[in-house]
Amino acid sequence: MATCSRLLVILIYDYSRTYTGYQKRDILHTAYNAELRILACAHRQDDALAAIKLLEVSSPTRQSPIAAYGLHLMELVGRASPLLINHRLGKKASSRASRSQQVIDAFRYYELQHSGLVSVQIFTAMSLPMFMQHDICSLAFDKLASLIILPFHRKWNQQGKLILDNSVLRTINLHVLDMAPCSVGILVDRRKLHQVSSISLVPSVYRVAVVFLEGDDDREALAYGKRMAKSSGVHLTVVRLLSMDGLDEDQWQVMLDSEMIRDIRLRVSLKQNIEYIEEKMKDGSDTASLVRKMEGSFDLIITGRRHRQDVPQLSGLTEWIELPELGPIGDILASADVDKSVSVLIVQQQLVQIK
Repeated sequence: MATCSRLLVILIYDYSRTYTGYQKRDILHTAYNAELRILACAHRQDDALAAIKLLEVSSPTRQSPIAAYGLHLMELVGRASPLLINHRLGKKASSRASRSQQVIDAFRYYELQHSGLVSVQIFTAMSLPMFMQHDICSLAFDKLASLIILPFHRKWNQQGKLILDNSVLRTINLHVLDMAPCSVGILVDRRKLHQVSSISLVPSVYRVAVVFLEGDDDREALAYGKRMAKSSGVHLTVVRLLSMDGLDEDQWQVMLDSEMIRDIRLRVSLKQNIEYIEEKMKDGSDTASLVRKMEGSFDLIITGRRHRQDVPQLSGLTEWIELPELGPIGDILASADVDKSVSVLIVQQQLVQIK
């Protein structure tokens, strides 16, 4: 009965109008030394571990801590009613929540390892898959999150063989991208370590690259990369892909992009763990070739999802995208024939309604 009632409400009411607000809730417009609020979603334990590894390199400090909200998404079994459980730290899990225990333990361990730098709240949402995007967006909205981390719907084993391709999870991700109240990142996890004990074992130097072309999403990706580079344990490489002809008709976007790059160049002169590289691309073929060469050089590559269709650096790529939710660069890096262990984060900046 509860499920039927919820379905009726969702069919009648357009929740996307509620979630896509008028206030900026993204990383770019979060003060550099302010608390960063991130909602990390997980369907399985390895999703939680991958998200926690990303939180590990997000460089929390006492001046700019991280508020992490872990959300375990569980499909309803039988005639059970939809339920959102708040797992308070130190409280014994209920019998219905015990299936979330591995996810709960992973997030609790993460908080213990970063005492004073992060705060963690853990939730379990039990619902039908068709409602899960609402569980995600509603919690992100309530917690004033700046970023939602979603697990990619494909998984690989240690040999790089595809072992999971879940169309239901992909549909959930697509819906969240359309209605999220903040920025969204789809995390493609190719790391080979998946034990709880490995959570804190981030390499002494974690190599992060941001592929920057143009636009809102790339600026959001770069803003996240800059936050990561606050830690000396993160080496950030910004790779800017320029058009060979150097022409761009959208002067407003050019100005915004240039301001971001100017700030990065200033940081390069002040910090040894930031590197800036410019590459000129003739077309999408050049871009694809360069991106593939990057796979073995980094632990994480961050890229924006959306770009203008007339960008010369992507010409010929957009027609061959298999997964539009990843964008052209993310689609290349998430392709099945990639045999490297690099993880990829595809970022979409918050969609803001115009008043």
